[in-house]
Amino acid sequence: MRRDGGETSAEAPRPDALAAHLSALGVDGGAVALYVALLTGGPASPGPAGARRALLDLGLAAEVPDDGGPAGGLVPVPPASALELLSRREMLRLEEARSAVARAYERYRRRTPSAVGGSVAEEVTGDDIERVLGEAMGGARQEVLRFDSPPYFWDTERGAKEEVGQLRRGVRYRVVYTRTSLAHPGYLTGNVQPCVDAGEEARVAPRLPVKLMVVDDRVGFVSMSIADVDVSRSMLVVRPGALLAVLRALFEAYWDRALPIHPESGAAAPGGARPGPAERRILAMLVAGAPDSQIIRELGVSRRTFFRRMELLMAQAGAGTRFQLALQAQRRGWL
Repeated sequence: MRRDGGETSAEAPRPDALAAHLSALGVDGGAVALYVALLTGGPASPGPAGARRALLDLGLAAEVPDDGGPAGGLVPVPPASALELLSRREMLRLEEARSAVARAYERYRRRTPSAVGGSVAEEVTGDDIERVLGEAMGGARQEVLRFDSPPYFWDTERGAKEEVGQLRRGVRYRVVYTRTSLAHPGYLTGNVQPCVDAGEEARVAPRLPVKLMVVDDRVGFVSMSIADVDVSRSMLVVRPGALLAVLRALFEAYWDRALPIHPESGAAAPGGARPGPAERRILAMLVAGAPDSQIIRELGVSRRTFFRRMELLMAQAGAGTRFQLALQAQRRGWL
């Protein structure tokens, strides 16, 4: 911080980076433009009414008595505070989606539907979980959606090999991993990266509410919580209907806000040379929330070497904090 209480250039996102972050968090383009203009000393007029109202509704700006200044009576909230506020609102929205799925799950779990063509949902337990999951994935023809988080109760290496085979046959996979997935010893290099290199579209989120898989919009699998699978060894098999639609909506909500994981062979991103494989592993584990000790152990390097690489990455990205480094790595396609 400067002595006058303002943010230093290392702490405040650049206008172009800030605009990208705000757009990623769902802020309308007009509101983004007005907010950035306020921060950089403009505009000469209050701006479009819709954009002005959006900033006020989102809490990104406050009204002050019009003193004839260039901001036209609007004062922007500091960028760091604005990003924190929007992030919290998005997490609340996702939590509301999780709660909606939990309530829908309970309604379907307590009923015994009599339906032509079979039950809407049924519970599978124990060793039957791996068998039923394997049959569903083996029968995939178009797309598989999955939340991936420990604990794992099947042979993950065999599952990765089967997925690579299906990707080569044209089945689309979209997977959201948790930070604990990527921090799991050997899982990033042995399971995640081979699938991503084969064409899997992968993203990472801080946490996931349930274990989930949807195959071709014809069958879904869901647990009440991550812990529920580990303790009771049970999952719900969901057939086409309202609940399956809710599960897909839950996946899309987390997918939209998760950070992408790019293949090792991806093209260089704009804005500078792409970091090497070791640096990209550091970035992937950093985004996953792995502690320094875990990253150093996985890389097999000294603490001095690790921190020197971190300094170089932050300088290359123009980042002042690790959070900014993670965002810049995602924006530039380094992950």
